[in-house]
Amino acid sequence: MRTRAFSFRIALPAVLMAAACCLLGPLTAAEPSYLPGKFVRADLVTDQTDAARDFYRGLFGWKFRGNSDYLVASNRGRPVAGLIKKSRPSSKAKATPRWFAYLSTTDVDRAAKSVKDGGGRVIIPPADLEGRGRQAVLADPEGALFGIIHSSAGDPPDTEAKIGDWVWIQFLSRNSGKAANFYSKVGGYQIRKDAASGHSDYILSSAGRARATVRSIPSNKSKVQPTWLPFVRVKSIGDSVAKAKQLGGQVVVSPRPELMEGRVAVVADPSGAAIGLMETK
Repeated sequence: MRTRAFSFRIALPAVLMAAACCLLGPLTAAEPSYLPGKFVRADLVTDQTDAARDFYRGLFGWKFRGNSDYLVASNRGRPVAGLIKKSRPSSKAKATPRWFAYLSTTDVDRAAKSVKDGGGRVIIPPADLEGRGRQAVLADPEGALFGIIHSSAGDPPDTEAKIGDWVWIQFLSRNSGKAANFYSKVGGYQIRKDAASGHSDYILSSAGRARATVRSIPSNKSKVQPTWLPFVRVKSIGDSVAKAKQLGGQVVVSPRPELMEGRVAVVADPSGAAIGLMETK
């Protein structure tokens, strides 16, 4: 969270293209259905895929397949994430491994164009994955990475997240209102101010469902960089925080009563990638 993301300029596009074929899983005979704006999967870019595998396997019980260059994580038999190996840049500038998520769209090319028109960048241009669909990797005007995808297999339905599944995602921005407007054009979201949060939060919704929160980074947190932060549902926030520390991770945000009654936390894996934990009622 504290430093810029890895560069995606060298070799990574081929890895992502091959990786996505594994992660999306087999196609079904049923007519695919779509939920534009829903975040449907996530990838971790790290130079320590083996260490990350051990950490997330121990923390969430995820199962893994693949090799150290690319690992597919599954929860209850369903792929949920990919771990991509990428060496850190040789420059003196620091770079921290991080998670980034993919949102569903009906038109990858249109969404990619809206990113460019809105001041963002196309990191990996739209490309077709044989038998899988079309995707791209982008950066918003603040430099935060995210992906867009239109899967041939369709999107997973809106059902209650199980333990070990992605349950929520939050964007940390220097200007939450401006960021919400940017993403509304990319993902087709409806925006509403979250007055109950007590912060400068906006809710992004699609198909009648809240999909993400956009929150402004406090002015006194100058080291925190704009980024998407995904959350995994856990059975016990206290047990999960303790387990993360036991596995070599660090606690970035401890559970506090003012944060969902103490039911959320943020931890960093051994390589420094931040991930959210959420205990739901």
